[in-house]
Amino acid sequence: MNKKLLLKPSNRLLRIGENLRKAISYKFQVYNFQEEILNNSTILVTEVRVSKDLANAKVYVTTLGGKDNSEILIEALNIEFKKLIGPLTRDMKLRKTPKLRFILDDSYERQTHIDTLIKTAKLNSRTTNQ
Repeated sequence: MNKKLLLKPSNRLLRIGENLRKAISYKFQVYNFQEEILNNSTILVTEVRVSKDLANAKVYVTTLGGKDNSEILIEALNIEFKKLIGPLTRDMKLRKTPKLRFILDDSYERQTHIDTLIKTAKLNSRTTNQ
């Protein structure tokens, strides 16, 4: 097995990712976006994964209130946040901010679905044993 696949991100990458998450969350609170969907939605940044060369970062976001218009929201985020790269770079005191790519984090929905499957399997096994 390849050892590079088993390596975890370094502490520096984790720290930069966490600082990026905080800075992006702060921008959501104070910045007035042109897209109304961004101003009217409650957006949570769940995780930021930075690449090893610090050139790219995946920003996992979720919204409170469901996945009604999540594709439109993600598209608007990817467009609108290009304008905030400069202020974000200055806030974080980095030479270069990674290119941000927003991705919908559906881990909560997947967890809920798995919990439901487990509960139904337990109920089915109890009814068949009786």
